[in-house]
Amino acid sequence: MISIENLTINMNATSSTSDDFLNTQSPIDVREELINMLRIISEDKRFIGQTVVIPNDCGQYGFVQGEFNLPEILYFLADMLE
Repeated sequence: MISIENLTINMNATSSTSDDFLNTQSPIDVREELINMLRIISEDKRFIGQTVVIPNDCGQYGFVQGEFNLPEILYFLADMLE
């Protein structure tokens, strides 16, 4: 469960982007954008002290049960995608 209260992140850097634009991009480009966005979000100072709780039943997806630092796990996910 991720619980982030009273926080708004506006990530619409290209407001003229349509769904067709994403459909025409190569999967590699989309993945690179996702990796970059995860790293940018992980450095946001508003997430300092925020945690993510991963329940026991997520082991089937390769995650370990526990409470983890949100910025660190976002950066970790970016590394894994890369």
